[in-house]
Amino acid sequence: MDDLKQALTKEYLAKLATVSIALKQKLSVNGYSGTRRSTAKDSSLEFSDYRNYVAGDDLRRVDWNNFARFGKLYLKLFFEEKQGAINIFLDVSGSMQQDDKFLTAKKMAASFAYLGLQGGDSVNLFLWSNHMVAKKQNIMQKARFLELVSFLDEQIPSGDTHFYDAIKTCGNLGRGICVVISDFMTDSQIEQALAVLQQKRQDVILLQVLSAEEEHPKGGQAVRLTDCETKQTLDVELTGDVLALYQKALQKHRCALAEYCKKRGIGFYHMTEQQDCLKMMYEMI
Repeated sequence: MDDLKQALTKEYLAKLATVSIALKQKLSVNGYSGTRRSTAKDSSLEFSDYRNYVAGDDLRRVDWNNFARFGKLYLKLFFEEKQGAINIFLDVSGSMQQDDKFLTAKKMAASFAYLGLQGGDSVNLFLWSNHMVAKKQNIMQKARFLELVSFLDEQIPSGDTHFYDAIKTCGNLGRGICVVISDFMTDSQIEQALAVLQQKRQDVILLQVLSAEEEHPKGGQAVRLTDCETKQTLDVELTGDVLALYQKALQKHRCALAEYCKKRGIGFYHMTEQQDCLKMMYEMI
């Protein structure tokens, strides 16, 4: 299994940067983008960082010295500028350790963090299982992206899942986009947790990540299933009838969650660890 640093290749990040334009436009339309202009004069603001120029930006904010050096247009950002927030909630419970599912989930979390930093927004990363395990907040400088990657690489899935209990302790969230990444293999008050996020003025997106084996188990064998979180075991023969019942239960659970999200104006997406993360990012944004 590769670690996250190996998975985030230069080629991947270069392609991902093109998605940041779409995210910037989405944030701007909803009125809380990190690229919103402050009414204060530039001379009274403290310099923070640069971001790529996007068509429609104020040319007076372009750093022409950087243009002369690199041949690219960059805008200066200042701390007093109004910033949106990209709030990322990553499930680190025991069930996420199946195959490369957790690596894919971490890659998607890192991808959203990268987009937020590229767009000049504040990134907040929350890791949860049955409680809030760890968090990194108020990350605004692009130079700190590798810090976030290392932070994610250190995580080892463990514990059971109680999203609602975890979400109650996340504190205030800056107005913005909230991305929840999990297998959602639980009935533990997911709807109540999502309602809390919306009360915190979040545009919520859910991403369900499953392993290929969880999506389509292989039949024709007797196996002992072990719950990664509770450690309970179940001996079962994976006949065609058993697999059909499993697929029915999986689709019922997924459809119920999707229907709830639709009613609440929440985006819902799903993928396996074998799918292309970049294509999924384009679909979600």
